[in-house]
Amino acid sequence: MSRATGKRGGGWSSARTVRRGVVASGFLLAGTVIAAKAAMLQIVQHERWSAAAEEQHRERVELPARRGGIYDRNGVALALSEEMFRVSLAPQELRDPGAVAERIAAGLGRPPSEMQDIVESSDRWVVLPGRYTSDQRREVGNLRGVYFESQLERFYPQGDAGREVIGALARDGRALGGIEQELDEVLRGQPGYSVLRRDAGGRMRPTMSLPVVPPTEGASVYLTIDSDLQEIADASLSQAIRETGSSGGDLLIGDPDTGEVLAAVSRRSGRSRSLAAITAPYEPGSTIKPFVAAALLTEGRATLSDSVYAEQGFWRDGSRAFRDTSPHGWLSLRSTIEVSSNIAIAKFAKRLSAGQQYAYLRDFGFGTLTGIAHPAESSGLLRRPREWSKLSSGSLAMGYELLVTPLQMLAAYGALANGGVLMEPTFIREVRGPDGRSLARREPVQLRRVVSEEVARSLTDVLAATVNDGTATQASLGDFAVAGKTGTSRRVVDGGYRGGGYTSTFAGYFPAEDPQIVLFVKLDEPQGEYYGGVTAAPVTRETLRGILAARTPGIDRRTLLTARIVEGPRSSPLTAWPSGHGDRDDTYVFELSPGLPRASAEEIPTSIAVPAVVGQELREAARQLHDSGFKVRVEGRGRVTASVPPAGSLLEPGVLVTIRGGGA
Repeated sequence: MSRATGKRGGGWSSARTVRRGVVASGFLLAGTVIAAKAAMLQIVQHERWSAAAEEQHRERVELPARRGGIYDRNGVALALSEEMFRVSLAPQELRDPGAVAERIAAGLGRPPSEMQDIVESSDRWVVLPGRYTSDQRREVGNLRGVYFESQLERFYPQGDAGREVIGALARDGRALGGIEQELDEVLRGQPGYSVLRRDAGGRMRPTMSLPVVPPTEGASVYLTIDSDLQEIADASLSQAIRETGSSGGDLLIGDPDTGEVLAAVSRRSGRSRSLAAITAPYEPGSTIKPFVAAALLTEGRATLSDSVYAEQGFWRDGSRAFRDTSPHGWLSLRSTIEVSSNIAIAKFAKRLSAGQQYAYLRDFGFGTLTGIAHPAESSGLLRRPREWSKLSSGSLAMGYELLVTPLQMLAAYGALANGGVLMEPTFIREVRGPDGRSLARREPVQLRRVVSEEVARSLTDVLAATVNDGTATQASLGDFAVAGKTGTSRRVVDGGYRGGGYTSTFAGYFPAEDPQIVLFVKLDEPQGEYYGGVTAAPVTRETLRGILAARTPGIDRRTLLTARIVEGPRSSPLTAWPSGHGDRDDTYVFELSPGLPRASAEEIPTSIAVPAVVGQELREAARQLHDSGFKVRVEGRGRVTASVPPAGSLLEPGVLVTIRGGGA
């Protein structure tokens, strides 16, 4: 028994020894593996894992570039990007919460009680509502526990003026329509990036951001738009829409010699402001008749004195009935335009072949894109002769069976105004880099000569007579010679004519001799009287009055004044320049009564006092300075804190005055 027991005890001892050896070997092997792995991590892969650990504490963040500004032709800011700041607090990091609350309340304009509650809270992180300017950031200064995050925001110093042309930006920075979209690559610049470090809790802190690659600011775009003329056109069209009950309308002003668009306004009830004058074609009606006459004269198919019988107001040509608003007998081509006879122009058009009629309408720019910088321009519609019916010649001569845009009509009348050359319309004058250097400047582009100077001059005489004695007398400015033509057409809705719906238009230029501006007015669905001579023509007159009365470089009034300047009440619709003392109640007005003696250059004020605008909203202050005769540069936003030169300074008309805003 003792031997057996002893053997059994020795076996167990041997097994324990083996197990201990195995465990020890396992520990040794594990230790070796761990040591080898540690050596691998610490020595061989040290840089790799150090970089990975560092990467966990930082994040690459894009730094948006400041978007280039959009300015009018005289440097008036229309769209700017301003650096704003979001402000956050870490209450647990504040050394003197009471002092911080007082400093922020004063610098940011926050309620003191609100700030006291925030700094005394147990929250680890608090974001203040709103955005704050650079001046407000400087007021607060650098405080422990107060963090500023820079953000760029787009704003429009002139309010809604010109927004149809400018376009807009979505909240995410996407360009929406207008120049903002068309020249997005030019304006947006090149973004940079920075490294944003995280704290031990993994939270990102704005002040831990270290710039790595700074962003490159976008280029600025200078438009052909004149902000004074834009404002005048806006006011004239808005008033006309209200007074006529129209559903919308368009008003364009351009330079016939260069093709530059000086003002462009579109209004549609219940819709956002988009430039329908470029995107929405319509049937032009009688405003097309001068171009049919131009084809007849150029091709030698008629003279202005040639006559046709106007059938006393009603004529049936095959299955088509033509009507005039008034009965007429024999009418010359000149009289046909002046009284706007549908019957006579349809008969005259028969002297042209389909190819000739089409070619001239096409050469005047109808049925094709103008090439203007806009992301959604319509080409309108002008069908080729092979698609015409037997009735198409007469329909086209009256302004039907084709669709045109107001911009195309502006360019076509500009060709008559400048002596027969179709110019390419443009909104863009110049592009400048962030340093102010000119990167590109657009020169006038002549597309083609359509008619001779002699033909254009002859038609100008006819169009001037149309305003003086024909269908467009309500566009007359007394001693000022205006050339133009009215039009009235039925509105097309969903492929058919809308019962009782009309489009009323006027197109023309001013002055008739050596024109400086070309205008186009369109009213949609005016209520009551709807003929262009009664609705659209008066808008032209009021617009021209505003242009003559405003201080703007868009037109040279020293060569236009055919009426004297007289003193009058401020309520006059033709307010011109304030007196030399800057009294807003003592103004000069243009008296447009016929027969008044001409004004001399000496009667025009040579110095103007800068009005006091400190404390006013920037928009209102800019308007007052424009009205006073100055160019204006806007800096900042909110209310005016200073003007340079200061109020009361006597300056020459047209001098630049800078106004600065100091708040959000």
